[in-house]
Amino acid sequence: MPPKKRGEHSGPAEVWLTGPAVEDLRRLDGAPLVWALKKMLLLETDPLAGEPLLGSLVGYRKLVVGNRDWRVIWRGISDERGMLTVEIAEVWAVGARSDGEVYAEMERRVAALGDTPVRRSLEAIVGDLGRAAKAVQVTPVAVAPSAPEPWLVARLVHTAGLERAEILAMTSEQAVDAWTDFITRQR
Repeated sequence: MPPKKRGEHSGPAEVWLTGPAVEDLRRLDGAPLVWALKKMLLLETDPLAGEPLLGSLVGYRKLVVGNRDWRVIWRGISDERGMLTVEIAEVWAVGARSDGEVYAEMERRVAALGDTPVRRSLEAIVGDLGRAAKAVQVTPVAVAPSAPEPWLVARLVHTAGLERAEILAMTSEQAVDAWTDFITRQR
């Protein structure tokens, strides 16, 4: 899939943090913590904000926070719902750390975590941070509707005569309702 341009995503994005990024946030407090969280909130509405990274970090982007000593580094991925999901890969280079150091740390994290790191939603992190993050309002994570089970798709196609594309556009609950309607009409 070609990369999307700024503002070209299919709706609001979800922001997730990897374990090391959560630890970066926990080391902050006061204004720097709130600034970092607000930069992450920007990603909910504009997940392609900031600048793309180069070299071994192609595919990741950065936002500069505060007085340019801090970085939010992330990558955008699309989940199975087609909704753009933003995964925060690394949050901070705090204080006197230079750009080179934060990117070297980011490369170590990418190598250690692999392609599918364990992650937590920004919503859950803000809840955990409690009063320290009180000024931040996060969009709740959307719950993915489940797709119909393959056996149900087969029955609706072969027994009820529905079109496969129509069934695949249904949630699991809608497909069960369609099957129930079909079998109750048969009596």
